[in-house]
Amino acid sequence: MASTTDILREALAAFEKPAAGPCPEDIYQAQYWEMAGAHACLINGLLSVYEQATEIPKDKEQDFIGYALLWCATMNHHHDWEEELYYPMFAPTFDTSFIVAEHETFHDGAVAFEEYLVATLPAGATYGFGKTAPAHEQQPYSGLKVRELIDAFAAPLAKHLMQEVTYIEPDKVQASGLTEQELKHISDVSNKHMMAMPATTFLSYTVLVTPKYSQFPPAPGFVKSVLVPYVFSLPTRRFWQFAPKR
Repeated sequence: MASTTDILREALAAFEKPAAGPCPEDIYQAQYWEMAGAHACLINGLLSVYEQATEIPKDKEQDFIGYALLWCATMNHHHDWEEELYYPMFAPTFDTSFIVAEHETFHDGAVAFEEYLVATLPAGATYGFGKTAPAHEQQPYSGLKVRELIDAFAAPLAKHLMQEVTYIEPDKVQASGLTEQELKHISDVSNKHMMAMPATTFLSYTVLVTPKYSQFPPAPGFVKSVLVPYVFSLPTRRFWQFAPKR
């Protein structure tokens, strides 16, 4: 049986070709590239949490918990976007109901992971994209517990993320009858939604955690090379010490 590290690394390698380089100009290729890039970011982020979880110094635990909870927030946002905004715009031309149904295969494990992390925060602490930890008895942080919880959902998550990009390969979407104009509209609506997300957390996480083989997200180079590292990420810089090295 493959280890969680091996499973995540295999998934990360699977996205290298479809997510490579800058965003393609062709709209069918672009939507495929963007999904692969988002998935590469999610896998890279989870791998970084898993690999570091048992080596966090006591005085860095709260920073690391905040970093891990940004992964939870990013994944939740990604799948909420798919279920509530992105894939509904494909209907009825291109059936995506089976893609969304796959989310159930890892949902409970991911929820348990997030709930544990929140329980290790002090009551009233902010986390993710603006949430607040409720009143509760704070639990001690355990890196072994973090790994155990990730072990429970990493395989079905990785399987889903790898399969999903094959479902929306450019030739399949084009063969469904979705026109360039329709796909451009889907892209425009999605981009508007993404741009409304906070730059200090969502955008910074996406830029700093995406593996170096991809230029995802499709933001201007100045934003990714200057504004994110030197402006947007500064208020949350305590988290980025755990980001994968680029």
